[in-house]
Amino acid sequence: MTGHLRRCHSCGCHLSRYNEEAHCHACLRLAWEEAPGAQPCVPEHVWESSEVQLALWERDFGTVCLLVRRLGSLRQDDLATLTGLSQAFLSMLESGARRLTNIDKIVLLLDGLDVPIELTGPILRGPKAPTALSRQQTAKSELESASAM
Repeated sequence: MTGHLRRCHSCGCHLSRYNEEAHCHACLRLAWEEAPGAQPCVPEHVWESSEVQLALWERDFGTVCLLVRRLGSLRQDDLATLTGLSQAFLSMLESGARRLTNIDKIVLLLDGLDVPIELTGPILRGPKAPTALSRQQTAKSELESASAM
């Protein structure tokens, strides 16, 4: 295995051939955790993955979680923070020991990960807060119905 001697720019450890970053994941995580107001989030590029899209289509939520973590450089604790599901449950879900069948937990997972609605359909998403435009439309229709009386 000659030719692959890249090292982390922060700690100097050997980088995996699969790591395209200049830093190891431990150093990236440390920098992320030290950032003020750091909150885990799923990077947008994750949703462009055909594997993630297929897992969502098949409603294989264990594979979705595993792929999101790998592609987004997240831990199970990060997913637990985002979704409100326990780390232990997410571990069992990823390993196949548990399945996600409860619609409320499915909605928690998808909303917490902020999965684009184009990939899930509106039926699997929780209610969103009304937008300013929808509030204006509701107020306008209420005024029209009141003036018609």
